[in-house]
Amino acid sequence: MTQQSIMRYPLWMRTTRSIVVFCCSLVALSAIALTLWSPDTQTDSVVHRPAVHFKLLPSANVMALNLDASMTVAPLFNRGRAALAADRNEALALGAVETPDLSAWYRATNPSDPAALVKTLLRRDDVEVAFIAPRPELALLMEELDEGKAAQADDRCPITTPTYHPLQGYLVEAPGGIDAPAAWALPGGLGGNVAFADIEGGWNARHEDLPTERIEHVAGEQYSDRNWVAHGTAVVGVVAAKDNDLGMVGIAPDVAKIVTASLSPQGPASAIDEAQAVLERGDVLLIELHSVGPRGRYLPMEFWDDVFDAVKVATDRGVIVVAAAGNGGENLDHKTYRRKFDRRFRDSGAILVGAGAPNRKGFVDRSRLDFSNYGGRVDVQGWGYKVASLDYGDLQDCGSPHRRKYTAEFSGTSSASPIVAGAALLLQSIYKERSDRMLSPREMRSLLTRTGSPQTDGPYGRAATQQIGTRPDLRRALAELPD
Repeated sequence: MTQQSIMRYPLWMRTTRSIVVFCCSLVALSAIALTLWSPDTQTDSVVHRPAVHFKLLPSANVMALNLDASMTVAPLFNRGRAALAADRNEALALGAVETPDLSAWYRATNPSDPAALVKTLLRRDDVEVAFIAPRPELALLMEELDEGKAAQADDRCPITTPTYHPLQGYLVEAPGGIDAPAAWALPGGLGGNVAFADIEGGWNARHEDLPTERIEHVAGEQYSDRNWVAHGTAVVGVVAAKDNDLGMVGIAPDVAKIVTASLSPQGPASAIDEAQAVLERGDVLLIELHSVGPRGRYLPMEFWDDVFDAVKVATDRGVIVVAAAGNGGENLDHKTYRRKFDRRFRDSGAILVGAGAPNRKGFVDRSRLDFSNYGGRVDVQGWGYKVASLDYGDLQDCGSPHRRKYTAEFSGTSSASPIVAGAALLLQSIYKERSDRMLSPREMRSLLTRTGSPQTDGPYGRAATQQIGTRPDLRRALAELPD
């Protein structure tokens, strides 16, 4: 199947809209966008306040710590104890073992000496863990946006955005892509039976190629910084760009709902928790962040115990969690990490995604890209370079307010992870259509890993033993869906 033919399947399943209806719809969607994505929920700058996160042992009382009154000490997770307990009880009722108690976590903001506070807390018998909160960053490899530069030397902008579907090579049949058309041709194969959540910092719901009416922001203040907004828009575009005659098409264009949650100001763990709380069993949540670990290299967010606990609550409830493995070029099995990425020691239930080389000239398809983290905990891979999606403007730049920007260069484990999330959405939606049941997080992880196109040896000694996992192959995965 050629790249030019990959978009036919979903379009067969629709009636063609008239130009008048399309134009009226855009007006309506813009109005909805202004309501759902109000400037009141935005913050102009990216601020990281020094904080220490700590977890108390059962029956401990935070007041007994007698912490300096100059600090602000508050529960780390924003939802009340009753809501947190309800989710934990739901997970235990589903058969989960040792689901974390998120109400045991606290945040001390603006301590005068964060390192000293951590030492003090760890000396106590009633504190289980304490650490300086990391600074989350986007797991991408693109230059910061320069608003003074246009995408094209002559500053041209087409009156109507053309289709860029042929650039979406990650959609084509395996092994070059994930073979999305194999799923699109089946009932439920456009993702309409499940919801999707994205955890990062900012988005542009008013982009012309996003289904604004299905987007709901549930937590945090969105960053207005263009780098964060472009990143979030590109991620959601890979997953859910509209199936129409312009721009891109998402892997799951009919996904039932798109939930966004920003890490500002509460941090990634609470954002994950607030997003998963509005999802149902079988829905898919994506974490698009990494942070610098003890060896000075980027690590996946579940290295930090508060995020690990939030993810485990979600997966214990049956939510599929997909997360970027990070762009540190690091072996996650390194002894420094004290087996935090060893499933025999602990397992969040998430699917960690590495960055593989694209099926493009100059690359060894499915080999580990040099920046991608690797190791036994990395489950699957997606394209880590040359991912065509929305925003940024290197492909098409029609200026402010950025509704008609497109990219052909989205990259990093940031671009790889939404490809995997989209594959999970399609498999889950089709399975629910067939059986009215949902795959569990571990069933989904196993299905994707064992049916995918295998990793290959790369150049410069990047052997397949540096594991980033298989690339999803939806045709093979569909053949092995349980009855």
